[in-house]
Amino acid sequence: MKSETPDRAAIADAVRSLEEKLAIADSRLAAHAFLAGNDFTLADIQFGHALFRYYDIEIERAHLPNLQAYYRRLTERPAFRTHVMVSYKELRTESPDIT
Repeated sequence: MKSETPDRAAIADAVRSLEEKLAIADSRLAAHAFLAGNDFTLADIQFGHALFRYYDIEIERAHLPNLQAYYRRLTERPAFRTHVMVSYKELRTESPDIT
């Protein structure tokens, strides 16, 4: 039987763990426009997909200014908006307020 109540501690732990990795990217993005340097690569496509979910859900986020600016730049790309920023409503839980 699946619980209807979100496990807030597990969610917080998962977000903390993710943000440890995102801090690495934030540091890298302080020196480069994209993950692998100054050119857009497959790494940015894959990472951007994960960031869309990260920035789309309602959670408190760590202060990662380079990552946030990078994500904003990705959202300005027409292909990103068309192919990544799509609905995933069927994957969401119906539990309100998971923050």
